[in-house]
Amino acid sequence: MKKKIVTLLLVAAMTGTMVVGCGSKADDKTSDTKTEQTDDKKDTEEKKELADDEYQYVSAADTVSADGVHVLDVREWENYSKGRVANSEWCPIFPLEDDSLVDEMTTYAKDHLNDGKDIYLICNSGKRGAEKATGVLRDAGIEPTSIYTVEGGAEALGKENGALTTDRTEENIDWKYVAGKDAVDKVGDKDVQFLDVRDDDTYKAGHLKGTLQCSLKEFDTPEAQTEMYNLAKDKMDKDEPVYILCYSGNKCAKTAISVMKDAGFDTDNLFIIENGAKDGDVSAAFVTE
Repeated sequence: MKKKIVTLLLVAAMTGTMVVGCGSKADDKTSDTKTEQTDDKKDTEEKKELADDEYQYVSAADTVSADGVHVLDVREWENYSKGRVANSEWCPIFPLEDDSLVDEMTTYAKDHLNDGKDIYLICNSGKRGAEKATGVLRDAGIEPTSIYTVEGGAEALGKENGALTTDRTEENIDWKYVAGKDAVDKVGDKDVQFLDVRDDDTYKAGHLKGTLQCSLKEFDTPEAQTEMYNLAKDKMDKDEPVYILCYSGNKCAKTAISVMKDAGFDTDNLFIIENGAKDGDVSAAFVTE
């Protein structure tokens, strides 16, 4: 229908030109003005208004391959930690009766989601959780036409090969590093937190003095990630930098950072100690107490 309307306008414009001859500059200006007005009308017509009870949907398959969007998972940690879309963001709305989660999602939306990008919402089945989250995001000032529910939720994603994962080591995070020597120089500094994510026995055999410890040797398991999440929430300060020590400065430390991001930490404040326990300056500073 839109193409037909545009065609008729063009014919009318051509007929008008034939009537007045070649046309004057004034005529050209009038024609340009009409074209601009027509384009503005088209843009207005193409804008979609959504009712309060109307929702947009995106398929599970398109969610997996999406780029340049926010994939926001609103499930409880227990479900989320068992399998998530890579590079998704976590801001729970479950349990639905917990009103404090509305406030937290409102704050998260204003701080992280109000950038014009589309938002794909993942809940358990694509129903109540996504609907409530949509309402919260709209109330927070997010453009309604930017919000989409992943159809079928995590249940549908679970049927897509490789859609859900517990591996966090390939996240699109700007990993920050600190040299071993510089890390050792900060041992005992009250303004820096140290976190050792090696296994219990290895930690006991030698570690930097004053470090917290959480084993992420099995870094891709929900159990290990849950333990890390609880430690971050209960015993660590979001406002102070964290130096993270693992076996070699790779997968375990990256997993810790990804989990801590979910716990509300700023990744710019989280540093991987380069080469981990393999660094000579680091291992030389180990204590066993």
